[in-house]
Order: sequence, then structure tokens, then C-alpha cells
Amino acid sequence: MRNVGIIGVGYTPVFVSKRKDVNIAELISEAVDAGFRETNLKPEDIDAFTFGNMQTFEGLNMPHLWASDHIRALDKPIIRISTGGTTGMSTLQAAYYYVASGMYDVVMAVTWEKHSEGDAQVGLSGIIIPEVIAMVQSGMDLAGGRGVGAMGGGSTGTAAYQAMSYLHHSGADPEHIDKMAAMERSNAAKNPYAHLRKETTVEDIQATPFIAWPLRYGHTCPTTDGATVCIVASEEKAAKLADQVAWITGLGACASDPCTGNLIEGQITDPAEQEPCCIASAKALEMAGIEDPKKEIDMCEMYDGFAHQSLMWLEKTGLCEVGEAHKLLDAGELEIEGRIPTNASGGVFSTNAIGTSAMNRPAECALQIMDRVEGGHKIPKKIKNALAHGWGGMFQYVTVMILSDTPRKLYPDGR
Repeated sequence: MRNVGIIGVGYTPVFVSKRKDVNIAELISEAVDAGFRETNLKPEDIDAFTFGNMQTFEGLNMPHLWASDHIRALDKPIIRISTGGTTGMSTLQAAYYYVASGMYDVVMAVTWEKHSEGDAQVGLSGIIIPEVIAMVQSGMDLAGGRGVGAMGGGSTGTAAYQAMSYLHHSGADPEHIDKMAAMERSNAAKNPYAHLRKETTVEDIQATPFIAWPLRYGHTCPTTDGATVCIVASEEKAAKLADQVAWITGLGACASDPCTGNLIEGQITDPAEQEPCCIASAKALEMAGIEDPKKEIDMCEMYDGFAHQSLMWLEKTGLCEVGEAHKLLDAGELEIEGRIPTNASGGVFSTNAIGTSAMNRPAECALQIMDRVEGGHKIPKKIKNALAHGWGGMFQYVTVMILSDTPRKLYPDGR
């Protein structure tokens, strides 16, 4: 296995609800061109491409093929990745393994979403289908189908069920969700690439209506049009192509049974438990040689479509103890100037082009490490190690990536 680093990041000029001025191919090409400009690379310098998007959300077939000329991928190897909300990081992980394996030296990971030309909620609501099939085969679960019923509301229904459970187990209050929402929206106001850019107070959040207790409208993410690319290279190539590199030193991915009901032996019953996150994070941290994440991780970017989730993920990734995240929030330690800045970019909570959302997390970490942040959300301290997190699949698939300012120390056998 070779060391692999991110040498460049490219975003579309803006992330907004509707990009009526461009079609999908043009939207993607904006990010690709931005990646080339940042790295001073040309299409012939890219050996292969990974391409991430969910076909069902826009109702398109094989977009990586018909968009190949727009991303400068003609006559180049290309593979499409689709893992739901985690698609972005899965696409970057695929690019990592292309390079780490020695198959290619320079790979561009391309991700996108154009919500304004699709209906993601239809796809998200389809998550209930396996549950219904299981009930037909095995009967109603012991809880009377409450978890399955929540899924009928799509992502928001399940998120409300998850938030309720998280508050119960952590000791946090609904007001902590309000506070986290206000902090992240205010962070996004400093980020020129964020979608919802408005300084927000706790009172602003509390003035929004409830959707499903304990979640308010102000606790939910937007739907966004946008695209992102990351260019990764081997250690040898990176030394020639870039002055600054964000090294991918650890990564993990884990899935549990796709179920939020209590159907059939072994399926999860609590969407706030998130054991896959604990496993994926432990694997990524071990690979990166991080022994004490509470002390060694300098920042994190969490996948938080809903405001309670960053608090939950902080605990599940091992960056704090269970029940401690809301205390860190109260102490100001999650803010941009705090001990463990969390979602300095504003997170998925403020910019949600789903196909890109999980890749924007390591992309934002990389920009902080490489000191290339545009905007007031730059973290003032030096970032040595950062944790990026993705959440998706059928609400049970988690990806975690560790990025560092120095390459990983390889084992004698090359691992």
C-alpha cells in the first residue's frame, strides 16, 4: 500500500437550491475545471476517475458515461459509486484505493447532485420497502412498528426518532439541538461556498415550527445543487505536483443491518446507537496511528443532515465520551476557535448536495490542513489531524476518514 494525499479540491462557484443557469453536465464541469485550476493540472495528467451520484435521485441512467466528456474523462478508466448519503466519501475512498494499490498515480474523484431536477425524498422514502417486506414475511415487530412508521416520513421521520433516542441516552436537552443549529449556521455564514449563509441565533431557530418532535424546521438541512472534486496522488507524484498535501492516513467503512425496526433476529432497534460508526472510526483511527483521538484530532467535519447529529457523531467516533458532546457545546469547545472545531464549514446541515455531502467533509478538512480555506471559517490553530465522517446507505452505513499534515508511516510489509 502506498501513501496517498489530496493535492486539490474543486467546488462549483456556488451551492444553492436551484442552478437554472446550467444543466447537470455543465454543473459537474464547473467543479472539475476548478480542480484543474487549483492544481495546475491538465486532463492528460489524470490517470483515472471515480464518479459519485445516486441515479434514483435525479432519475438518470449511467450519468458517469454520458458526462464523461464534460469531466475530461474520455478514454480514461471511470467507475461510478453510489452508497446513499455516504456516496461522496465512498467515491474518495475508491480513488484512494486506486492510488494506494499502485494501479494509478493520480485520480480525480467527482461527485455531484442537482436536487432541483430530481426528487431525493422519493428515494429516501423507499428505505421503508425492506421493512414492509420483512413485516409481510415475519409479522409486526415487538414495538408495534413505531420505528418502521417513522421511516414512512423519509429521512426526517427517522431523524426525529433518532434525535429522541439520542436525547434520552445522552442527557442532552432539545435546547442543545437549537444551540448546535445556530452555531453551524453562523459558521456557514463565514463560508463563501455554503448554501445557507446567515448569522443565526438560538432564538431564530426556536422561532421555527416543529416538524416532528424534537426536530424543528430550523434543525433540518436544505436541498442543494452543487458538485465537488478531489484530486488524489501517490506520495511520489504529490511531491512533484503540490507544495501542500493533505494525507489520507486512515479510513474505515462499516454497515449494519438496514433496519430501524425490531424485525427478524439481529437487526438494529435504535437508530441512535450507530455501532457502524464506532467500528468505522476505530478502524480509521488505528490505521492512522491515532492512540488518543480526544487529544490528537484537531478538528472534525461530521455528516449532519439534522442538527442533533453532530453531537451524536462526536460521541460515536470517540472524540468525546457518551453524554459529553452537549457539555463541550456549552463550554464553547466545538466553535471555530475551540478545542475541537466541529463543522467549521457549516456542515451538511447548511449545504446538502447529497452526492457531494460526504466528500465535502474530507475536502473541508484538506483545505484546513493545506491552509487554502477561503473565508472566515478558517480555523486559527494549525491542523495536524482531522476526522471526516459520512453517513448514508440505508441509515446504517458509515464512512470515516483521517487526514493529516504528514504521510502515514507504513509497516515494514508495506501495509
